[in-house]
Amino acid sequence: MKYWYQKPTKEISDYVRTVLIVEGFSKLSNTKTPLVTNGTSTLFCRTEKCTNKTEKIVQLTLFGQSTPAEALELSKGTTLIVYLFNPFTVTPLFNISAAKLIKSPVELANWNAHKTNALKTQLTYADTTARKIEILDNLLIHQLEQNKIECESIRYATDEIMCNTDPEILPTILMNLGINERTFQRRFKKYVGITATQYRRICQFQLSFSQVKGKHFDTLTDVAYNNGFADQNHFIRSFKEFTQMTPKDYIKSGLKPKKR
Repeated sequence: MKYWYQKPTKEISDYVRTVLIVEGFSKLSNTKTPLVTNGTSTLFCRTEKCTNKTEKIVQLTLFGQSTPAEALELSKGTTLIVYLFNPFTVTPLFNISAAKLIKSPVELANWNAHKTNALKTQLTYADTTARKIEILDNLLIHQLEQNKIECESIRYATDEIMCNTDPEILPTILMNLGINERTFQRRFKKYVGITATQYRRICQFQLSFSQVKGKHFDTLTDVAYNNGFADQNHFIRSFKEFTQMTPKDYIKSGLKPKKR
């Protein structure tokens, strides 16, 4: 087995982190590390060489937050092309709800039979892996063009909230996107799986938790205000909600505040 990663084409580089190619018929590459990490959404294209030296497209599947180990099992005639997506990009790209993709993998044939049949025909006649990647790139580019508003709005919103967890970021996002709150929250929940408000609170907690865990604070009040909480009590309630303990209890379990 031989494998390598390559950069995605420029048109989809904001949505695809990398492309993994695995060839079962090439010289062995020794690795003990997982080729695809948990939490990464992927598009799997699997081909198998037939006895008459033709190739058959045996799998075109979207995976949500985890990829089963058997998906990476190869025979001697197998080639895998795997697109690893950036967070929150695959669902608007394919116009699939996050809840559906998290629940189970989505076969492209069930997503859109007409597009998948055309895709399989093109891939079958592609004589090189590079040509197959070009065909799959074109599918993603077409999907991006078709769902551009949803793709760009979700990417913009998740990036903005991750960088600024203050509650006032949501009205700013609505104003910049030019949509009302109801439409935005519905779209966000469909493609991310939770509301924008819930996502903001999770990001806010994660930033504050990282600050506490890394001992980058003098007082807990500093942590609260640095991360946009209304006050220390608000921060404590949030911390307890996500960890089932207060910040002080967490610190007592092994952390100490930074020395002055």
